[in-house]
Amino acid sequence: MGYIKIAYREILHDLDYYSDLPNGWDKFVSKQAKLHNLIIKSNKNKCHCTGCNHDFISNKKINEETKCPNCHNKYLIKRSNLRHYEFKDYLSILDRVKDTFVIRYFELKTIIDALHTPHSSVVEFAREMVTDDYYRDVVVNERVSRTQCHIYIHHSNSSYFDEKHWRQYTRNYSIIDYSIVFPNNLKKLLKDTEFKYSCIWDIAKHSTYIDLLKLLKNKNAISKLELLAKMKLYNLALRANEFYYTGSFQNTFGISKDYYPFMKKHNITHKQLKILRLLKEQNINKIRYLEKFVGYSENTDDLEEISKYISLSRFIKYAKIHHGKVATYLYKDYLRFAKFLGFDLKNNRYAFPKNLREEHDKLEKQYEIQNEKLINEAIVKRGKILSINAYKTKKFMITPASTLNALLDESEQQHNCVRTYAEKYADGSCDIYFMRDINKPDKSLVTVEVKDNAVVQSRKKFNYSPTDEQKKFLEKWEQKVLKGAA
Repeated sequence: MGYIKIAYREILHDLDYYSDLPNGWDKFVSKQAKLHNLIIKSNKNKCHCTGCNHDFISNKKINEETKCPNCHNKYLIKRSNLRHYEFKDYLSILDRVKDTFVIRYFELKTIIDALHTPHSSVVEFAREMVTDDYYRDVVVNERVSRTQCHIYIHHSNSSYFDEKHWRQYTRNYSIIDYSIVFPNNLKKLLKDTEFKYSCIWDIAKHSTYIDLLKLLKNKNAISKLELLAKMKLYNLALRANEFYYTGSFQNTFGISKDYYPFMKKHNITHKQLKILRLLKEQNINKIRYLEKFVGYSENTDDLEEISKYISLSRFIKYAKIHHGKVATYLYKDYLRFAKFLGFDLKNNRYAFPKNLREEHDKLEKQYEIQNEKLINEAIVKRGKILSINAYKTKKFMITPASTLNALLDESEQQHNCVRTYAEKYADGSCDIYFMRDINKPDKSLVTVEVKDNAVVQSRKKFNYSPTDEQKKFLEKWEQKVLKGAA
């Protein structure tokens, strides 16, 4: 059990004995619990909404979502033989005690039983002190399991749990990052603080999951928060520190101002903005479909590469043909190979391979053969041009790499990575020379890299440095031949 500071103990005591939950909290919890429901589907497409107990007919399949025509909420469809289903959400309230802000965390859990009846409960399990420190000051109560290797929060009404018994949370992984924030009391609490114009209360109303602590700690982004909130780009405000305001909409968001009404209407997220930049089409359904190919990391590199060869709208068409099961890392390489080999990617026959893995592997072999041929031709040409820099003494000789095979042989003999320089050498980004003993011209001695007529790297076998005698030869060659030829 970690040590709780005396000042924090006093804050916890005051919250336990003198602080009430804010007005509107029960209504807020009920609203969130209402989302914890299902559509139960039986024979002949008969559906039952567990939220409002309304029966209706739907052709939607199991594990798809559909909207109940009575309560108008969209729920997941499950089979009628369902025996147990569980929902969990984290809710939070901002409180203030003795000039210290405290975020109180609650878990809302709903269990739908074998009779398809929902049972919801909400318990407070953690509190976090808002400080300027790098570390997160979190305390948890007895509701949080001590023995599990993952976070488990007990919802039993048993008196065994002492909700006022707090302990410092000391595990090396976060207990909570994102929560659904209760918005009603935020404006009042932040009224006389540096956040008084931040509009965090509006952001909480219009965004689902928020890292409230991050917003309160990032004081440098308050003006950005306010601006984005007033633009009604609430989800983008959650990533306010990632935007740099340089006077124009295009420079700030990476897209034309013509897209602003669309961005505001759909309250787009940072991930959706990155996709919109590539798609350049005001279609939220396409953006949401493409999100599944980006993931939590928000890495859009694969989609960016694909968009160089075909439009993302065509990629969506191809992905839907394969029911969304397209490995983008394979597809982008397939398109690159196809483009290199001269295939017409405007033709769906070439842009939409039936068996991606099989066609990818075929084109990869053709690409390697063709690419190797082109690289070798370029290296032979480079070798002839650089042959004027060949040089020898009674002890050593040095010549440029003359073929791709010569480069591969050098790499194998020296146990180094000079083979990876093939493309750079071929396109003139660097020059590669082989230094040999005059009496053993076929045996590798020193591999030399040259840029701008200067030796930038020289290595013996296993990347050891050359001897002093070998260095003197290279210095003499550099001054007499390379510099002299400059």
